[in-house]
Order: sequence, then C-alpha cells, then structure tokens
Amino acid sequence: MKEILQKIRDIRVMPLFYHDDAGIAIEVMKAIFEGGIQLLEFTNRGSNALPVFTELLKYKSEHYPNAALGIGSIVDGKTAEKYIEAGCDFMVSPLLSKEVVDVCKEKGMLYIPGCSTLTEMHQAELWGAEMVKVFPAEQLGGPSYIKAIKGPCPWLSIVVTGGVKAEAENLKAWHDAGAEAFGLGSDLLSKELIQQGDFAGLTQKIKDLRKTVKEL
Repeated sequence: MKEILQKIRDIRVMPLFYHDDAGIAIEVMKAIFEGGIQLLEFTNRGSNALPVFTELLKYKSEHYPNAALGIGSIVDGKTAEKYIEAGCDFMVSPLLSKEVVDVCKEKGMLYIPGCSTLTEMHQAELWGAEMVKVFPAEQLGGPSYIKAIKGPCPWLSIVVTGGVKAEAENLKAWHDAGAEAFGLGSDLLSKELIQQGDFAGLTQKIKDLRKTVKEL
C-alpha cells in the first residue's frame, strides 16, 4: 500500500479511463505505460467493467509488472470486494464511503476517497485515508479552492479530479495551489485518437505530459 501511494506521489498523473472493449482498453493502457506513466485508474462503469479489468490485470502482470492498475468509481463494499479479489492495486471513489473504507482496511488496500468539503476530508483522515480525491475539483472552485483548503490543513494529501487539463498552465495552477497529483480523463486520453486507433499518438501525448509534470 505504501509503495503504491509513493508511486502516485512520484508520477503525479493518474489517468482515468473506461472502455467496454478489452482489446481497445489494453491498447490504451499500453500507450499510458509506454509513455512513462506507470499508473492507471480504470473506472467501474457498465456491466462489462469487471471482465475488462480482469483482462487488463492479466496483461499488466505479464508485460508491466511494476505498473499500478487501480479501479475507480467504487461506491459500495460488495463491489470493492470483487475488485480486490480480482487483484487491483488500489481503489478510488467519487465519494467517501465507510463501507468501502472498512473493506479496504481489512484487505490492506490503498483507498482514495472522493471528498468535496474539508469536513469530509477530515473524516476520511480519521478513517485512515492517506490521500483524498477532491472531486469535482474545477466545479468546486478550481485551484483557489485547493489553496483555501491547504491554508488551515497544509498536511492534506490531495489528488484533484474533474476539470483538470493536460496543459502546463493548468497543471501549474493546481500544483501551486498544493495538489500532489492530478486525475486526468478525456482531456488526456483523447476519444478521437482512440477512435482512430492512433495509439502511437496517444503514447506521445503521454510522454509530453510526463515531461511537463517533471518540470513543474
């Protein structure tokens, strides 16, 4: 758990992605890992999510054993148990769930809960969370909101998701406000590139982003 948390803090970019076709999902994951970001949050959306995730885990273990593959959008304990049994490396929620907290504690799984208020973040800390996801970050007030939160609570470890852009200026604003990591979805993993099957282009986009984040 500590190793995964440190990996998130070192890489700082957490790509978020879902596709119901395992073949396409594997190609996107390969592009992310080959681009230098050995971290992916596959989101639990749709009835085919678990089977696709299982295929991703199998491919990762064979070809990218040092990468971290987590599952996102987990909101209840039973679903959390299924993905832990499947072999996920970490778990993320859009909300703060005591049910999921308890399951992850029992299994020794890193859990990053979604929080919108400082009170929720405090409660997450009391329940043992070492990192929280502020979501939806842009809609809550953007970097200025993170800066306001970090004022009285500078120790908070925050990943921002929702409205974060894969652009140097935007990432610098979140960085300067105190965000430790950035959750990036469609702004990074372009639907156009995926639909066109341009996974080489996606890999290059990941490489460019990796360089931008290192320069922050």
